[in-house]
Amino acid sequence: MRNTVLCLLALGLATPLRAGELVPAEIPASAQWLLHADLDAMRESDTGKAVFAEIEAKHGDQFRAFKRMFSVHPMTDLHDVTLYGDGKPEHAVALIQGDFDRGHMEDVVKGADEYSAGDQDGTTVHSWKDKGVKQYAAFAKDDLLVFSRQEDLLRLALGTLKNGGGETAADPFFAADGAKPLVSASAHLTGIDMPPDAARLLKMASTLRFAVSEQSGRFSVRAGAEAPDAKSADRMRRMLDGVVAFAEVADPKLQGLDLDCKISANPGKPGTAIALSLPVGEWLGLLKKVADEKK
Repeated sequence: MRNTVLCLLALGLATPLRAGELVPAEIPASAQWLLHADLDAMRESDTGKAVFAEIEAKHGDQFRAFKRMFSVHPMTDLHDVTLYGDGKPEHAVALIQGDFDRGHMEDVVKGADEYSAGDQDGTTVHSWKDKGVKQYAAFAKDDLLVFSRQEDLLRLALGTLKNGGGETAADPFFAADGAKPLVSASAHLTGIDMPPDAARLLKMASTLRFAVSEQSGRFSVRAGAEAPDAKSADRMRRMLDGVVAFAEVADPKLQGLDLDCKISANPGKPGTAIALSLPVGEWLGLLKKVADEKK
């Protein structure tokens, strides 16, 4: 139970010193993809309030049990989660910033199966097994937990954090619309081991960026894909245009919405940019319809 719940904290929320925002310098240059969730910003947004209320309704008992065991509530005590990886399947690191009772959490994990402790430059590296799979975790700071299933990636993460940051620079894409992203992601697709059944659109792109935000009463999704050449970029644009047009006609849930969609050439490099937005109220209504269909 202890092992499973600790993995839930590190990977299940890794669905964000920095007050929830992404800090690029904390990401090593070798990272091929990253995903960041600003939980502080989510809690202040209408989208986040609706999503968290739904999660609380379905999983509130489990989270309260989690709080009793680990002295941290994932829905209220975490500020942000950053995930990144080296491109190999299941290779990932989670950076979790929150209000932790560090001593209590370390005492709990010491009771896990095959627990042991190592050291890196004065930082304790905890390891244990969960269902036969080795896990690694360490507190880089009292409010920053680092987790991975790969020891080398965890130690690289600790080194990056301790030595003043990595070489990753801030990406202007995420702030291009002036809004603070709730969720942001990027991937160097050419450096990732893609599954054989990956969407053709992903195989055509070399880099992908994604951002979700709320601003001026509208919920927005922006994506940008870079391509190796202008011909591939034009093909991506036409494919996206067709997908959006088909969805608007074929899906009754999208009809009648104040949906604003812009698909354009990527500025600067060959590629395609897409921006979707609709009023927050309509977006939340759409979320409810989707949730109701799954019941």
